[in-house]
Amino acid sequence: MSSFDLLADEVELEDVYETERQLLYVAATRARDRLLISGVAPGSEFLRDFT
Repeated sequence: MSSFDLLADEVELEDVYETERQLLYVAATRARDRLLISGVAPGSEFLRDFT
């Protein structure tokens, strides 16, 4: 069960999604020389912001 499944309401869910998106953005923009993102299907919906 993911942490998203435990959220009570839609507003709280939107806050968590926005926080996760911001954390990925900050991590990705801090890369100095290279950035490698790997994973398994389905990929994170947050990666669409980088394409």
